[in-house]
Amino acid sequence: MKRIIPYILSLILGALFGYLLFQDADFDLKEVFANTINAKAFQIGVFNNEDGAKKLKEKYPDAIIVTDEDVFRVYYSILTNDEVINKMEKYLTKQNINYYIRNITINDEALIKALIEYESAMLSGSEKVLISLNSLIMTSYQGG
Repeated sequence: MKRIIPYILSLILGALFGYLLFQDADFDLKEVFANTINAKAFQIGVFNNEDGAKKLKEKYPDAIIVTDEDVFRVYYSILTNDEVINKMEKYLTKQNINYYIRNITINDEALIKALIEYESAMLSGSEKVLISLNSLIMTSYQGG
């Protein structure tokens, strides 16, 4: 019994200290365990006002506008697979679309699901398949 008392005492003290430390903590468990992935975004424009971003989006309807602090970024595509990224680079260069590749972290569940589902098909597909699936991926973005 003498050997068990220190273990029980340490568990009680640990629970007490844990409770005291985290009782005022302001965090959401969903954020702590959020599903995130790293990706490359093909940025085709960045604007100080939303009107400029919307104008560019009219030219590229599948593009999305992401607010990043005080600027509005327009992304033509968001991808994770290196081979698909190379394919998209070739397509955009061929179409004379200027872009900048940004490393981003995605926590939008719908976008992550779409990337997992469609990127493998983009590898073996034609240019038309690449653009069609890119459209599906980008329309799945819900702002996360």
